[in-house]
Amino acid sequence: MEIIFYHPTFNAAWWVNALEKALPHARVREWKVGDNNPADYALVWQPPVEMLAGRRLKAVFALGAGVDAILSKLNAHPEMLDASIPLFRLEDTGMGLQMQEYAVSQVLHWFRRFDDYQALKNQALWKPLPEYTREEFSVGIMGAGVLGAKVAESLQAWGSRYVAGVVVANPGLAWKVMLGVKSCTLS
Repeated sequence: MEIIFYHPTFNAAWWVNALEKALPHARVREWKVGDNNPADYALVWQPPVEMLAGRRLKAVFALGAGVDAILSKLNAHPEMLDASIPLFRLEDTGMGLQMQEYAVSQVLHWFRRFDDYQALKNQALWKPLPEYTREEFSVGIMGAGVLGAKVAESLQAWGSRYVAGVVVANPGLAWKVMLGVKSCTLS
């Protein structure tokens, strides 16, 4: 089994070594410009067109929760990947917890008006600001997939209203409803 790996910022040597240990019968290499040698599988993040074009791969594995960058590039360069080659994405590699932490921190940051209080502090002023109520504080979650559902789940305890959905190129697609989230339709 031949595996090619590409990620513009990851330590490729670490990944190649880890994959070789996990898959001792596989030959794993970092893809570099000009590498047109055969491969069975590609593990990628935002691959260049020439990496995948013309290859007879059995599958491509995107090293992230989404494949939008690959699909967008494929739209502009249909020769990049044959339609018969399966494209897999990672459902959650620890990103769910990171996304939950980030979302909760940002929602509380805005809900408690930290930026507004910092601006007053910078002016050496102290005055209480009107507080938001949970009933009037809506949170938009752009994406209702695995990560969006985790974000909604983590924010549910705070009692905010949610508007969740998937931003799509096709108008008229309904947004998912999850955990009591309001439903919307794109138009």
